[in-house]
Amino acid sequence: MNVPLRKSIAALWRLGARGQPPIRAREITLTNQIALLGVAVTLPYQAFYLTEIGRYLAVFAVNVLFVGTYLTTLLLNRAGRFKAARAAAIGTVCVQLFVVTSLISTAAGGHLFYFSIAACFGMLFTRRATLLLIGLAAALYVVCHLAFPPGTTPILIPELTSRVMYVASAVGTVLVAGSASYLSRLEVDRAEAALIRNNRSLEQLTAVDTVTGLANRRALDAYVADEWRRLERHGGSVSVALVDVDCFKAYNDHYGHLAGDRCLQRVAETLRAAMRRRDDLIARYGGEEFVIVLPETSEECAAEVAEQARALIVSLGIPHGCDSVAPVVTVSIGVAGGSVGELGDFQALLHRADTALYAAKRQGKNCVVRWQTLAEDASLTARRRRLAAQQRHIA
Repeated sequence: MNVPLRKSIAALWRLGARGQPPIRAREITLTNQIALLGVAVTLPYQAFYLTEIGRYLAVFAVNVLFVGTYLTTLLLNRAGRFKAARAAAIGTVCVQLFVVTSLISTAAGGHLFYFSIAACFGMLFTRRATLLLIGLAAALYVVCHLAFPPGTTPILIPELTSRVMYVASAVGTVLVAGSASYLSRLEVDRAEAALIRNNRSLEQLTAVDTVTGLANRRALDAYVADEWRRLERHGGSVSVALVDVDCFKAYNDHYGHLAGDRCLQRVAETLRAAMRRRDDLIARYGGEEFVIVLPETSEECAAEVAEQARALIVSLGIPHGCDSVAPVVTVSIGVAGGSVGELGDFQALLHRADTALYAAKRQGKNCVVRWQTLAEDASLTARRRRLAAQQRHIA
C-alpha cells in the first residue's frame, strides 16, 4: 500500500478522534475501523453479485444500504455522536449478517462473521456489555444456522458457488478478526508511545531549570547518585567546579530581574560550550551559582576547564556598571577533586569546592582557585608556624 493511500485510510478511521481523551479517541478509532472493515468485506461480495445481478439483485440492494450505514458511522463520529456511531457500526454488522443469511442461506457462510464481530466487543464496551453482546452474537449465529439452512431461502446458490463462498467467508472471518486485533494493538501501542513521550516531557520539566535550561538540583542529585555508585565500583575520581557570578545582586538591582535572567542564560550557554565531554554535567545550584561535575577528571584538568569557562564569560562583554572587579560580568570558580574512596561522599567534595570558591572571592573575584592549592598553602603555613615556634623555644 502506497503512503498517500495509507495516510488517507488512517485519516478516515481517526475521524472524530482528534482532541478527545486517549481512551475515547481509541474507541472512536476502533469504531471507525470496524465500519471500514465492514465496507471492505462487503465490496468483494458485491462484485460477485454484479456478475449475476438478476439472481442476486435483492442481496446486492440491501448491501448497498448497509455500506451506506457503515459510512454514516464515520459521519456520526465526526459530529461527536460517539455512542450513536458505535451502536450504528455494531448494529449494522449484526443486522447485515442476519439479513444476508436469510436471503442466501448459511451455505455462503456469511453468518461466520459473527465470530469476528464478537472478538471486537471487548475493545469498545464495558465488561458486562461485552458479555451480553457476545451472547447476542452467539444467539444470532445459532438462529441463522438453524433457520436458514441451504435450500430454504429465497435466493438459491449453486453448490459449487456456495462452497467457494463458504471458504471465502471462513477465510474472511479469520482475516477480519486478525485485522481488528492488529488495529487494536496499533492503537494501544500508539497510546503507550504517547504516554511515554508525556512522561519524558514531564521528567524533563521536573529536571530542568526553567531560566537557564540546565539541570536543576533534583537532576543533579539523581546524576550524582548514579555516577558516584559507578565510580565506587571502579575506584574512579571526580572533580567539581562551583561557579558564582560576581556581584550578581548588584547587577539584578541595577539592571532588573529580566536582564538578570538573560545574564544567567548567557553564562549557562557559555559554561555548556566550555565542556569537553557529553558525560559532564552542568547544573544550576542556586540563584547565581552553577556546579560542574566532571567524572574521571583530576583537579588539575578540572581547573583548566574552569579557567577556560571563566575567560569565555569575560569575553562575552556583558556590561556590569556595579562591579568593582571589572566593567563586565565575571565569575569566581572554586575547584576540588579527588578519588571517590578518599572523599567518602559528594557533600565532602562540594564542601572543598565551596571552600575554594570562598577563597576566590577573598582573592578579588574573577579567578579560579583549586582546593588542593589551598590545602598545600595551609600545610606550608602550618609548617612555617611550627618551625618559628621551635626556633623561639630554642632561643
